[in-house]
Amino acid sequence: MNNISRQFARLSPLFSLRPLETATEGGRSKERLRRAALTMIAAGAAKAIGLLTSLVSVPLTYRYLGAERYGIWMVLISIIAAMGFADLGIGNGLMNAISEAYGKDERRLAREHVTSALVLMLCIAAFLTVAGSVSYPFLPWLRVFNVKSQAVATEGSRAFLVLYASFVVNIPLGVVTRAQAGLQKGYTSQVVNACGSVLSLGGMLLVISLHASLVWLVFASVFTGIIATLLNGWILFTEHPWLLPSWHAYRRSSANKIFKLGLMFFVLQCAVTVSFSSDNIVIAQVLGAAAVAMYAVPQKLFNLVTMVVGMGLAPLWPAYGEAIARGDVAWVRRAFLGSLGLTLAITVPLCTILALAGPWILRLAVGKSLHAPISLLLVLALWGVVSAVSTAISMLLNGAGVLKLQSITAVIASLCNLALSIYFTRRLGVAGVCLGSILAQLLIMLPVSLALIRNLFRRLENTKTEVGLGEAALSA
Repeated sequence: MNNISRQFARLSPLFSLRPLETATEGGRSKERLRRAALTMIAAGAAKAIGLLTSLVSVPLTYRYLGAERYGIWMVLISIIAAMGFADLGIGNGLMNAISEAYGKDERRLAREHVTSALVLMLCIAAFLTVAGSVSYPFLPWLRVFNVKSQAVATEGSRAFLVLYASFVVNIPLGVVTRAQAGLQKGYTSQVVNACGSVLSLGGMLLVISLHASLVWLVFASVFTGIIATLLNGWILFTEHPWLLPSWHAYRRSSANKIFKLGLMFFVLQCAVTVSFSSDNIVIAQVLGAAAVAMYAVPQKLFNLVTMVVGMGLAPLWPAYGEAIARGDVAWVRRAFLGSLGLTLAITVPLCTILALAGPWILRLAVGKSLHAPISLLLVLALWGVVSAVSTAISMLLNGAGVLKLQSITAVIASLCNLALSIYFTRRLGVAGVCLGSILAQLLIMLPVSLALIRNLFRRLENTKTEVGLGEAALSA
């Protein structure tokens, strides 16, 4: 009982709403973990609220719109989701730059980074505005939505304008959330996002009660999120007025740094997307569309595990960057090894349970019409563990800014992943597509990533030793 009390007393500061002291290395270590824990909890709560609002809104909007117009809405969301990399990775580049400046206590540099990133984002938004305005009149909306009624196609095209406008506006507003993440205060944006989800549901219920069109329903669902982000920006710049963008704070050097970081992240994101999103396409082309469901449905079970683990690991990304900038190498090492151990402790038992109980869960969820072989469930369980460990490793490499070799390796691994998936799918069936992904990670991505981490720690230790010798010489 005393041991439990001591453990609780040791962990309780991590969940405190009040900031801890940061004058000492030990205090900074606890503060990083506190912010990471709060961000993880807030992200989980925001995700839960988002799922609940979705469960409420989907049947309501489906009954209100009907199958055809609801399908148009889903098509529009898919189109916008495919454009998710339109910021060219600049948001992630800003987060890295902010965490580094924060670790060095350089407020002026942080403000320069925010201003420069905002200018880059505004340029991208302006380009997308012009491109959308020019191409919109020439798009064959009847063919895009595959409908016969011109009136329905026109309504869908107007809804697309609303959705596209919100997407363009959100690009420069993304500076707010990425800056907060760089300061390790992502929990604030998560709380505001949860409020935005509730506002979005309220707006959609109001539109349905007024019997308005699809256009207004889309407007209510997306622009409440913009209001939430603006509120988030007000919170950020009220708490950190020294971060407020100013035209005089723009620096070309900062813009170049963030742009180069962003391009590396963009390449990395594209490679990861190809690796993770090509499975269903490979199965459809090799085995036929009917076989896709046999893989896609059980995959969702294991995706829940990797999603939860990824949500817990994400706050470590900026924490690593800030700790490296301060030279807290010991904390980085402890946090990385701890994240690997915790990831394995969570994913191995959960994925094993899902693999063994998978047939019963699937029969309960979708009935006897879908049969997933145990071999597929075991391969998916192994993939869940491998992908979660890869996420823990990438958080450190991303936070440390080790991007060039990581991006090159990711591109090579994604191409090998595609080739191996096609080969094994032809030989082994549905399970082969996942086996190809596992082999690409184990044989290419993980060995290179571990070598990069070993070199990173060696370099950090050498830098810390040189700094210590220099300080000793100065004091002497």
